[in-house]
Amino acid sequence: MQRRAEILKMIRENGFKRVSELKDIFQVSEVTIRSDLRTLREEGKIERNYGGAMVKEEQESPSFSETSWLLSETKSAIAKAAVELIEPGDSLFLDGSSTTLLLAKLARHIENVTIISNSIPIFEQLKEMTTATLIGIPGTLNPRTQTFVGPYAEKMINDLRATKTFISPKGVLLEGLRDITMVEADIRKRMMDSGNEVIVLADHSKFNNNRTLIRIDSFDAVNTIITDQRPEDEYMNVFAEKNIRVIIAETHEE
Repeated sequence: MQRRAEILKMIRENGFKRVSELKDIFQVSEVTIRSDLRTLREEGKIERNYGGAMVKEEQESPSFSETSWLLSETKSAIAKAAVELIEPGDSLFLDGSSTTLLLAKLARHIENVTIISNSIPIFEQLKEMTTATLIGIPGTLNPRTQTFVGPYAEKMINDLRATKTFISPKGVLLEGLRDITMVEADIRKRMMDSGNEVIVLADHSKFNNNRTLIRIDSFDAVNTIITDQRPEDEYMNVFAEKNIRVIIAETHEE
C-alpha cells in the first residue's frame, strides 16, 4: 500500500513520527494511521512508541559484544592520536563505542582528568582508577550497546559541561554525522552541545556509510576529526570550509 510505504520512508528519515503528525499529513483518521503502523510493526519494519512510531533499531544496531572483538590496529591508532589532545585537568565526554573504550584506557593515566560517560564497558575499565574522576550518566539501559540512554541521560548531559567531547558516530556523510539508532544519536548530539571542543573519531569505513539513518548533527560544532585514511577531496573541501582539523592516525599497516 502506497501510504504505508510513504509512512515507513518518513519514519526512516526522521527516526520518529507521531500519529497526530501522520494523520494531518495524509488527511486520514487516527484509526487508519494506527492500523497502518500496526501492520508495519507486524512486518518487523518499525517499533511502536507512545503516540507514534520509530525505526526498528535492534535490526541494525550491533551489540557491543558483537563489535568489541573488532578492536583493530586502526581503532587503537585513532585512540592513541586522540589521547594526545587531552591535557591534565581536562573533563571529557566519552560516548559508548569501542574506540572511546580504548581512549578511556589511555586517558585514565592523565593527571586530574574527569571522564563522563554512559558506557558500562568504560565503567568496568575505569571503576578502580584512583588517578582520575569518573562520572556515570544514568538512564535506561540499551542492552545491545551496553549504554544508558533516554531522557534522564540526556538531562544529565545537558546539566554538565566538559572541555572536550569524543564521539564515534556510525556514519560520516557530506551533510554531517549520522547514527543507526535514534537514542544513541540523541546522546551523541547532547554530548556535542555540552562540550567546549568536539573531536570525532571515525575510521575510513564510517565515511559514506549510507546505512546510518539517523542524523546526529551537522559539522558546524565539530573541531577535529581523527581517522586512519585521508578522506576523499569532497570531504576535505567541506572540512576546510568549516575550519575542521583532520588528523590521520598512523597505523603499522601503513
